[in-house]
Amino acid sequence: MDKITKSLIDTFSHQYEIENVSEATKFEHFSNFSVVSKLFRGSFELEDIHAGSGGDCGIDGIALIVNGRIIIDEDELRDVVDTTSHLDADVTFIQSKTSSSFDGSSIGSFIHGVKDFLSDDPQLVQNDRIRKMKAIWESAISMSSYMINRRPVCRLYYVCTGKWQNDQNLKAIISSGKAEIENIGLFEEVSIEPLGASEIQRLFHETKNKLSSTINFQSRITLPDIEGVQEAYLGVLPFQEYVKLIQDENSTIYSIFDDNVRDFQGNNVVNKKIKGTLEDKKFDLFCVLNNGITIVASALTPAANRFTIRDYQVVNGCQTSHVLHECQNIEGIDDVYVPIKIVVTDNDDIKTAITLATNSQTEVKTEQLEALNMFQKKLELYYNAERKVFPLYYERRSQQYNSDAGIKKTQVISIPIQIKSFASMFLNSPHLVSGYYGTIVKRFSGQIFNEEHKYSPYYVSALSYYRIEQFFRSGGLKSENKKARFHLLYIVRLLAAGESLPPFNSNKIESTCEELKKTLVDEGRALSLFQKAQEIFESSGLDLGKKQYKSESETELLLAAYRSHNNSMQPTAAASAD
Repeated sequence: MDKITKSLIDTFSHQYEIENVSEATKFEHFSNFSVVSKLFRGSFELEDIHAGSGGDCGIDGIALIVNGRIIIDEDELRDVVDTTSHLDADVTFIQSKTSSSFDGSSIGSFIHGVKDFLSDDPQLVQNDRIRKMKAIWESAISMSSYMINRRPVCRLYYVCTGKWQNDQNLKAIISSGKAEIENIGLFEEVSIEPLGASEIQRLFHETKNKLSSTINFQSRITLPDIEGVQEAYLGVLPFQEYVKLIQDENSTIYSIFDDNVRDFQGNNVVNKKIKGTLEDKKFDLFCVLNNGITIVASALTPAANRFTIRDYQVVNGCQTSHVLHECQNIEGIDDVYVPIKIVVTDNDDIKTAITLATNSQTEVKTEQLEALNMFQKKLELYYNAERKVFPLYYERRSQQYNSDAGIKKTQVISIPIQIKSFASMFLNSPHLVSGYYGTIVKRFSGQIFNEEHKYSPYYVSALSYYRIEQFFRSGGLKSENKKARFHLLYIVRLLAAGESLPPFNSNKIESTCEELKKTLVDEGRALSLFQKAQEIFESSGLDLGKKQYKSESETELLLAAYRSHNNSMQPTAAASAD
């Protein structure tokens, strides 16, 4: 392996705290991350896309992206499709070899493994990750009636540390494999791409870059000078120019909607009206009926009418964007003009004010939106204040910390992880946190991100999540129990704070969380606590061979096991008398 690639892998391994795994596994994670980050503009866990181990069918990484979301659970797939009423699927397979040359037999084995995965009757031995992703893939294919925009796209990447020389024999193997996968008849497009050292280095460097798009913005006016705003424009964009901002070259929608807890509201009254205007071909009316899109960017480079926009978010227009995306195949849609406002600022207060002021078209009440945004912002500030105790970073906006090399990625807590950790630990519901996080928020409406809540339970649940992932990586906890990590968090809370919790708006909940935080900050004490939780989990009577635990009765078994443990720890009356 060349020195540059080795250095980048070492940096990556430090950021993700995987220094103790083998060089081959580090390279697999490095390659998976670099490739998938090119295709998905959001946060994801390394383990969610890693498949390399015995029985991996020659596949080291696999990612299924549906409607701009990485899907790791069948419940999540159903939630996303039910919400958006369409299914744009991209499936990506990655094979990584640390060898310094491209090997024809290895490439052939990789292609064969992918074909076996896609077949109706797989013959190769499959490990747990491959079997799980195969089940999710089959569920996606069973929903083909929702594939109204296009059929799935299939991508294969073979990565090594050598240099691609356009070898005729290797090109023939790739060409033949591509044709065989195309002949399966499932895909809109199939690609097989060899990546050498220079290509994978470039992809890794690109993960540090913010999202960038170039549009032709001809019909616009420049807004007057505004304090705190570098520049601002108001105008209309033709449909084909607007979709460049919200979807990639395969028409998969980006994750660029700042208020991603609300996210797309599905076929609500407002969205039905927007869609109805398009389906009735009232394209000329769309521009005057729609409130328009507001985009906030950190940088913009104009060149005549061509605007390159960098590091941007759609802070208003999530609903309109999704409906336009869903309706992109309607005949005549190119006649639609989208009202748009582009604001360039790095002032977070101005960005929040714009979000609050412009979100009037959705069914979410203004006061609800304001409370949600303010809670998120204040929670981020709370994390910042706690960094002197233990450094965690609340990712209120997708990829917020990607370009900061000094921050370990394991210490970044995304909104989905925050929701799942808090609901598992403090709402006693680890069985309800599978699926799409937008649906999870609806399940706990009013119980999570409530403006009256103290912030300490959220921070402590995130710190607990960081610790449990750390202990799985280090071997302090058994890797086979990782599937139950949110159930283990629930037991940890029981052990540390008991069954009854003070109200989330009380000072007492803060003192309770403060005591738990003291344990979590001390790595040794934290490990002992989590290992005790693991013992209770394993003694609960749960079927330890299950892939997932989604039943309330399973959570009740854990509670019973905790009570049994707690009772066994109580001194007897005779012992007390002595």
